[in-house]
Amino acid sequence: MAEIELRQLRKSYGAFEAIPPIDLKIGDGEFCIFVGPSGCGKSTLLRTIAGLEDASAGEIMIGGEEVSQRHPGERGAAMVFQNYALYPHMTVRQNMGYALKIAKRPKDEIRTTVERAAHTLGLEDLLERKPSELSGGQRQRVAIGRAIVRDPKVFLFDEPLSNLDAELRTRMRLELADLHRTLGVTMVYVTHDQVEAMTLADRIVVLRSGRIEQVGSPLELYDNPDNLFVARFIGSPSMNFLKAEAADGEICLSEIQGPPLPRPEFVPSDWRGLLGVRPEHFELRAGGMEIRLRAVEHLGGVTYGYATLPGGTELCVDLQGHREMAAGDTVALGIPSERAFFFDQKTEKRLR
Repeated sequence: MAEIELRQLRKSYGAFEAIPPIDLKIGDGEFCIFVGPSGCGKSTLLRTIAGLEDASAGEIMIGGEEVSQRHPGERGAAMVFQNYALYPHMTVRQNMGYALKIAKRPKDEIRTTVERAAHTLGLEDLLERKPSELSGGQRQRVAIGRAIVRDPKVFLFDEPLSNLDAELRTRMRLELADLHRTLGVTMVYVTHDQVEAMTLADRIVVLRSGRIEQVGSPLELYDNPDNLFVARFIGSPSMNFLKAEAADGEICLSEIQGPPLPRPEFVPSDWRGLLGVRPEHFELRAGGMEIRLRAVEHLGGVTYGYATLPGGTELCVDLQGHREMAAGDTVALGIPSERAFFFDQKTEKRLR
């Protein structure tokens, strides 16, 4: 196991700065996930840590050693790719043992190491098959097994589940969580999938244009986003945003009729910006703000209602088990001010 530390790490392509100088520590044995929109630099950052991209400046420390000038195979990191990168002409056993064979390890050691990793991943009965004879989930486990046999200090995952169907993704998420608990090794993982990030990570790093917007546990980011970008990105369904302003000691909403909210002490008397509300934080109560449901989505234990306000703002509301509601129904909503988020219009920072 090993801690990873990035010190003023920067990556540029000519005049384009993909990763401005950043500092980041990833703890020994931690499961850290990089998230952000497409093009935000998360895969570039991971590949730079792995040595598949050269750092333009700064230091990469793995296990207390500076490795930014080392060959990828000498960094103590093993990478698992999105497309599995298996050799089609080799069996599972040969794929998993290939790196050890290249390193000229004894045959008995290779066999023992591969079979131990296969047992950990439930691949014992598949060792003599070729990749074409495996399911997507099995191929991904082989790719992970090929990394395990190298006994790396850290594992690096680049969107490893993106090619799997929904059921397999769920199963593989559980298997990855079990694997992390079993191995206790440091894992760095890139994904754009909210559910993967929220269910797997010890800590999440939210990136925008190569910059770190916020770092924290899944619940810290969900409950305490630092800014509008993080609030919009973390959570599924996304947070709702309503135009609002402070007036006469109250918070008034611009796009919907209803009673004003009391103004919290930390909100300036001349504040104008966006009021953020999670779908589950609305209260269904008489005398509240009335909306007409455009659509209703039944998801088993959860029912969501969707509405479009006159100004075009889209709302998603947790209907709190009211399965009888349907498109066209009118719902009265309340917003507890203590559950609302207040964002400055100019800086996009959260007030608190």
